[in-house]
Amino acid sequence: MLSTTTLLLVTAIIFLASFILGITSFGFALVAVPLLNLIFPLQLLVPVLIIYGVFINGLVLLPIYKHLDLKGMQYLVGAGILGVPLGTYLLLILDESILKISIGIIIIISAWALYTGYRVNIKNQNLGNAVAGFISGLLNGSLTMSGPPVILFYSNQNLEKQVFRANLAFYFMLTNIITLPVLYGGGLLTPQVFQYSAAILPTVLLGAVGVVLGSKVGTNMGGSLFNRLSFILIFMMGVMSIISA
Repeated sequence: MLSTTTLLLVTAIIFLASFILGITSFGFALVAVPLLNLIFPLQLLVPVLIIYGVFINGLVLLPIYKHLDLKGMQYLVGAGILGVPLGTYLLLILDESILKISIGIIIIISAWALYTGYRVNIKNQNLGNAVAGFISGLLNGSLTMSGPPVILFYSNQNLEKQVFRANLAFYFMLTNIITLPVLYGGGLLTPQVFQYSAAILPTVLLGAVGVVLGSKVGTNMGGSLFNRLSFILIFMMGVMSIISA
């Protein structure tokens, strides 16, 4: 199914993406989707990465779960669930380029605004969680890019580093689990998806190593450096989304 060269390339990409995820609790799709999309079509790639995402986000959360702050999480997750079906529908009917360019522009503008110190005074935290969650679910169902809305929201709220990482890992693990039956209902969990998931199973072990190493780096990283790295990754998400279109 996959040549040895292709499998090695996929393994290297997933290891790097998993390492970055371990540091910040996001950024996996930033690395994995554009590069793996050169090998696999998006409608095959998205379900495979959703399946893998359940596992690796659980690994990220495991050593930092004590920092998890569930306040408002029900609104974030609940709205995220509502957004996933629409995202899956958009994946089926819209041109991928339109989705990627539009999302990329929005991410770049938002990231730059936050980096320069601009903050939105969100008085209703529950509403803020709900809006971020809905947009995140929409992007998760269409491009496996659930990160930007929630990351930008948490950055806007100036969450402490470990709370930021734990909340993101928990949220992404849940949304990936929830997305699986939606993908099945949309006809995207095909036998081919499971065949490719099984074919890249050896990469999961190295990906797990990448997560563990990245988590150690992220835990020991200073807050200011962590914030700068986070904003750089968010900005790159937008740029890569446009380029990959």
